[in-house]
Amino acid sequence: MSSRYFKNKFPDFDGNAQIDKNRVCGLVEEYVKAILANTGGSDHDCRGDLYVGDAGIAYMFYRIHKSPVLRDRIPGALAHAQQYIERARNNARHYAKRSDERCAFLCGNAGIYAVSAAIAQEVGDQTQCQKDLECFSAGFAACRPVNFNKYGSDEVLVGRAGFLSGVYWLKRTLPKVTFTAEQILEICESTVQSGVEYSHRNASMLPLMYEYHNSEYLGAAHGVCAIYHMLLNSPWFESSSAAPKHLDVIKGSIDGFLALQDAEGNFPITLDNTREKRLVHWCHGAPGAIYLLAKSYLIFHEEKYLHACKLAAELVWKKGLLLKGPGICHGVAGNAYVFLVLYQLTKDPQYLYRAGKFMEFLCDGEFRRNARTPDRPFSLYEGVAGTVCFLADLLEPEKAAFPFMEVY
Repeated sequence: MSSRYFKNKFPDFDGNAQIDKNRVCGLVEEYVKAILANTGGSDHDCRGDLYVGDAGIAYMFYRIHKSPVLRDRIPGALAHAQQYIERARNNARHYAKRSDERCAFLCGNAGIYAVSAAIAQEVGDQTQCQKDLECFSAGFAACRPVNFNKYGSDEVLVGRAGFLSGVYWLKRTLPKVTFTAEQILEICESTVQSGVEYSHRNASMLPLMYEYHNSEYLGAAHGVCAIYHMLLNSPWFESSSAAPKHLDVIKGSIDGFLALQDAEGNFPITLDNTREKRLVHWCHGAPGAIYLLAKSYLIFHEEKYLHACKLAAELVWKKGLLLKGPGICHGVAGNAYVFLVLYQLTKDPQYLYRAGKFMEFLCDGEFRRNARTPDRPFSLYEGVAGTVCFLADLLEPEKAAFPFMEVY
């Protein structure tokens, strides 16, 4: 065990990638029982947001309800989703007048209303669904100005990248949603303009560069990985018949980022301090970069992106059993998602095997004794609600997707 991760003692792929579904379901039941026992009461010290609040737990229950395997194992999941999202909506009303809250997705109101709309659709409450979509849509105007947030307007927790991830998720989840390509591309244009202006102003090596709280983050949380990824998910790249707008500046930025990958497969935390210690987290490091790299491979069909994905996955196999706990932002489940992405990308069963071994480690005595307890241990991004989402995806690996970071 190092200062950041447990030693991976599992043998590598032996030809058997079978997942023990009963074990997965038992672990889900254990986590859900703990979540309900510790967050279900009215005295629960709750936040509303997706990242560590009630909306994230509501999303977990929604995912359970949508799982053909787990739906019967966790009865009442949709009712629980309604309970948690109602509390989250009550929280959102306190911040309704703040423009930055209206478009903040993972850590603000937009994420609450997106998940609420999906749950309302599932229970057949079209009136609530429409109200939620109207509240969510207020984010389009809120994040259109290039510099709407003084701390940084583009990252994924409170900025444009996060709002775009919500737009894309809603379009997948609610096929009749009426967001137009023009609405989406206005936000993408602001994102590109913001990145070009910052890069020119600071003579950055990346054509599109951004900062958040005065740091030039590179990872999925706060950094360029998620921002570039959401641009690749835009209508610009939906058709292969014409060159996408801003292709040179977007692809040049991705290739500039890729050049920062080290021999071990990892990336710096920030652009302005490339010699610092490197983390193996979704939020900072290779596990979060893999979604951008996989999407780049699917769009540009260049082997360098696939090679970078495989290199990152080797690093996660060696150093991804994190001491920080089970979560998806900086924990074991978030790193295990890397293998599900590679399994989808390559169809190589070794990656499904590795995802299964990370699942097994969640039950390991060494992990349970020595892993740290997150600040919000039952939440979507820091705690076991996100772990449940990974376990649900492990049961259907061909459909797996890290929450709101879809590649396919």
